[in-house]
Amino acid sequence: MNKQKSFLFILGCFIFGFLSFPSYAGNVFLKAVIVNPSKTKTQEARIKAFLPKEVTPDNIVDLGDLKIDYDINKELYFVYKEVTLKPGESLARQVEIKDVWFILEIELEELIVQGKEVLDKFKNTIYYETAAEIFKNMEEKKIDIIDNQNQAVDTLPQKHISVYRQNMEKLIEIKANLTNLEKMLMKTKISEGSGAGRVFVKASWKVILGVVFALGFLSLVFFMIWYKQVEEKEQPKIKAEDNEIND
Repeated sequence: MNKQKSFLFILGCFIFGFLSFPSYAGNVFLKAVIVNPSKTKTQEARIKAFLPKEVTPDNIVDLGDLKIDYDINKELYFVYKEVTLKPGESLARQVEIKDVWFILEIELEELIVQGKEVLDKFKNTIYYETAAEIFKNMEEKKIDIIDNQNQAVDTLPQKHISVYRQNMEKLIEIKANLTNLEKMLMKTKISEGSGAGRVFVKASWKVILGVVFALGFLSLVFFMIWYKQVEEKEQPKIKAEDNEIND
């Protein structure tokens, strides 16, 4: 029973040790060693180790004699192999994987360029300072990502992967900041457009009222002219009637 526990303990160390070797030539080598601690008993076991969540079969360069499968519950790929170990025998295996744990600087630069283009559109608006702060935060996170990534190039895989995951969180924040800038810009345009619309409506009403008053004034002038002409025509008739009555 003690031997069985000892063997399982060694297998647990195998899974942990799977991420304990440095990377070379742009690839990461995940290595493991399993040992049968019994001095008298041959033992069979299934080597099984989960790969980091970022790894897919397309990223595998060399599996050796291991096989790969997918765990639906854990949503992770794993490598495995059925082995038989003689007393005291050890077995070493490695998986060579493309280094997928880095962020391209060109991707970061493209986000910064997009952010600068949006920022420039805030000039001469009351929102420029707020937009500038958001853009500054984007630039700072970009610098942090590049610095952290450069420092983690020659570290052990677990450190390299950990730094990548931290950087991914910062990348998500950069993208969120860019989205916020774009939303702010749209709101600014809508606000300015509404103001221009109100000014236009007010101006239109002034023109309409001006036209109405002008037409009213002209109507009054025409009425007065017409009334005066009618009076001038009626006066001779009235005089002629008065003369007839006098006669």
